[in-house]
Amino acid sequence: MGAPPGLWRAVRWPLLVLAVAGLAIAVAAALDQTEARELALTIGGPALVVLLPIGLIWLAVAVIRYVVQRGAAPQRGE
Repeated sequence: MGAPPGLWRAVRWPLLVLAVAGLAIAVAAALDQTEARELALTIGGPALVVLLPIGLIWLAVAVIRYVVQRGAAPQRGE
């Protein structure tokens, strides 16, 4: 009994953006332990300031849109 296919289609791209942001943050954290601290800032800064907020907002909007559209659709058996 998994999630409906429509939900996956609604959230797959925002989740991809969040995954990329998480990966960039992890790479930046690893680079911060080396002598490449400037590169860590170059990668981690935009991930934290741009990708993460955009991904979270996009995910929230996608879920809300999915719930509203699903609520507006006629239910079976009615």
